[in-house]
Amino acid sequence: MSRWFFWILCVCTVLAAVAACRPRVWPAGSTAAPFQPGRYVTESYFSPDFQPQQTAFTLAAFPVTRADNVSADAFEKIFQEELLLAWQEQGLKPAAGRDAARVSGTIHRVSVRGARLRWLTGQLHASLVVSGEITRGSQVLFAFRDQVFLSSPVAPGRASPQEKDLLLRHLARETVHHLLNELLLHGPPTADSG
Repeated sequence: MSRWFFWILCVCTVLAAVAACRPRVWPAGSTAAPFQPGRYVTESYFSPDFQPQQTAFTLAAFPVTRADNVSADAFEKIFQEELLLAWQEQGLKPAAGRDAARVSGTIHRVSVRGARLRWLTGQLHASLVVSGEITRGSQVLFAFRDQVFLSSPVAPGRASPQEKDLLLRHLARETVHHLLNELLLHGPPTADSG
């Protein structure tokens, strides 16, 4: 019996090591910019001459490609509302035309889990995988990839009717804050860094 246990343990260890060493695979359509680890998002890229505070922006839609236990259209609308609101609150200039930089991206996956055991665990869990870029013509000024995970901080028992909607709005808001923090607080690399 102990010999079988030893072999099973060895196989599980090898499988775990292989899974841990596997490169992160981002969905097709992700931008191919040379990413570096981000401070506020998972990965980001800055063009050396990009100055966000002096740039006018056009905000494009972030379509949802996969939604689990979530309406893709409803979440896309929530995300766009939060993006526009945060953009305006930070004083970034919205504009249209050829000179405006275009903010676009894709929400590769959004999901809500835990509804079946909500009465026991007291929480719902939401997650999102997103990538996007800011471009002017064919030039990539800024690009990012991020993964965001949230849980609803509530007590066990019956869920409130709006709990899932509030969690999704908080997920969108948190994702946009990650993006803006990386964009405005991290800034492009300086000549001193390295």
